[in-house]
Amino acid sequence: MGHVQLVPLSEEYLDLVLEWRNKPEVRQNMYTTHEITKEEHMSWFEGLKGDSKRRYFVFEVDDQPCGVIGFVEIHQASKSASWAFYSGDSSVRGIGSMMEVAALDYAFNTLELNKLYCEVLEFNESVIRFHRKHGFQVEGVFRKQHFHDAEFWDIYRLAIFRDDWLRCRDEIINREKGKFSPGSTYEHKFVMTDDQVREFAEVSGDKNRVHRDDKFARELGFNGKLVHGFLAASIFSNVFGTLFPGEGTVYINQSMKFIKPIYPNTELRAVFKVDSKIGRKLVVSTLVYNAEGLAISGLAELLVPVSLL
Repeated sequence: MGHVQLVPLSEEYLDLVLEWRNKPEVRQNMYTTHEITKEEHMSWFEGLKGDSKRRYFVFEVDDQPCGVIGFVEIHQASKSASWAFYSGDSSVRGIGSMMEVAALDYAFNTLELNKLYCEVLEFNESVIRFHRKHGFQVEGVFRKQHFHDAEFWDIYRLAIFRDDWLRCRDEIINREKGKFSPGSTYEHKFVMTDDQVREFAEVSGDKNRVHRDDKFARELGFNGKLVHGFLAASIFSNVFGTLFPGEGTVYINQSMKFIKPIYPNTELRAVFKVDSKIGRKLVVSTLVYNAEGLAISGLAELLVPVSLL
């Protein structure tokens, strides 16, 4: 890594920043997606002067401008702020991580914040995963809050606290590759049988006819009776506790979205991908595929025993 620094945004950088801001790959992930005019840009810059709640910087590597980092809604009383960034030179290897670390260090060391948060549109899944990899946690979802490309989209709110950043900073920067490192994957094929569906109905009390009666399920538009969603998703607990990571693993959290119906006695494939690893804590994408494609998607948070690391 070269020498990095945050340089306060000044007039000499404005043309370059406007060029970066108007790149299609940057605009498409912003609340404001139109091409910004020079007049709009200058008006925005003038509005920053004397505004103690907003600070913008050009991020430099070895004295070369590479991106923009902005802090807004800075509240000294509550020691919190929101932030955002975008890179201007994607050819610099690891630029995203360098900017994220620099922003977090500035927020907690220079601004002396207690909490830093951001908002990400749901279709920008890679950035949501990226922030989580650096210690952020999803603390809420604003449902259908933003209108873009003729659709309403969720807005994810993520945050990190000073104590959490100080605790995990060195590990994130020097994260070792290897077992359960970010990007590690595991696959497991399985089948949910008629007997398992009947047993789950008895144990759970969910005796909905859609799980027991082929004719009834077809009348509702399905190809036959369905496997309970939570029964199919129980494969996550099965794998986590016995195979990947293995015995002693403890669930902290699990989100799930049921996308396609799952039928008994059909081959299924569960796919697991580690999104982040901080100490003993893993964040893992959990996916189930059937013959038609993705049937269940979700995200798990796990606490892994030291003996498995």
